[in-house]
Amino acid sequence: MAVDLQQVLREIDEEVKARRASGDFPPGLERDLDLTFARFAPAAVSGDDLPGLIEAADRTSFVDPDPPTGSRLPPVAVLKKTERKLLGWYFRYLSQQVTAFGGSVVQVLRQVAKRLDAVERATPGVDADAVAAARDASQPVDAGDLADVIATALGGVTGRTLVTEAGDGSLVRRLADAGTDAYGVEPRLQLAESAALTGLEVRDDESLDHLRAVADDALAGLVLLGCTDRLAQPAKIALVAEAARALAGDGTIVVVATDPSAWGSGNPVEADLAPGRPFHAATWVHLLEQRGFTGVRVEERGSRRAIVATR
Repeated sequence: MAVDLQQVLREIDEEVKARRASGDFPPGLERDLDLTFARFAPAAVSGDDLPGLIEAADRTSFVDPDPPTGSRLPPVAVLKKTERKLLGWYFRYLSQQVTAFGGSVVQVLRQVAKRLDAVERATPGVDADAVAAARDASQPVDAGDLADVIATALGGVTGRTLVTEAGDGSLVRRLADAGTDAYGVEPRLQLAESAALTGLEVRDDESLDHLRAVADDALAGLVLLGCTDRLAQPAKIALVAEAARALAGDGTIVVVATDPSAWGSGNPVEADLAPGRPFHAATWVHLLEQRGFTGVRVEERGSRRAIVATR
């Protein structure tokens, strides 16, 4: 009997959503589980731990020239011991060459990792410490006067709708109250947990990281908020690319962005530490149209813009 994997995933999502809403899952439980898994899982499984992967490669680079000879059948054990004596010179010859090659590769990897680390630290938007400093200096962003525009644009959406950098969850709540199946992601743990405690589905995650994990055509609506101003140029381009992949054929996207001329007027520390600067509305329009979005329009409210488009 064939198993409908997509149906299983949908049922799991619905169960998690119901358990989260009922309070069975504390807001920080998923994050704690992720950290525990990363701690105990093998390096090759737990994600992007380059030093751990190099250490694992170092531990496995030695090739043992003495194969085991034990067996539950005594004649087989004798045969294995005889073969090891006869072929031991051959095993040692091969293992010495393979071990030497493995050791050289590990040393090369260490040098590459060291130089890569130096490049990342000098590249805006790549170094984790610099990204964290920019995030911590930023203030939560709400939709403000553009909330009506967003609610109207997503009024006909019937599937899942994602709000990035949802903050206290006010926009998620407004969309949910209007009947939209909305949830949010928020990179500031305290804000994400506070919003979750009010019964909203707001997850502790970075916007681009979460969007990359979303399945193809899984979203019916998407609101890019907050991260659109602070992220570096390549990350913003990646946001649009991932949005085009994750949104269904008739999906709607709303990009909320600050006019570059007003950037930093309210929070100069964030403006100085951010790896990127806001795009002009025309740039967002260009990127969306490049990715096949149609019906692109721009709504202005003071220094902020809402760029609305459909797939």
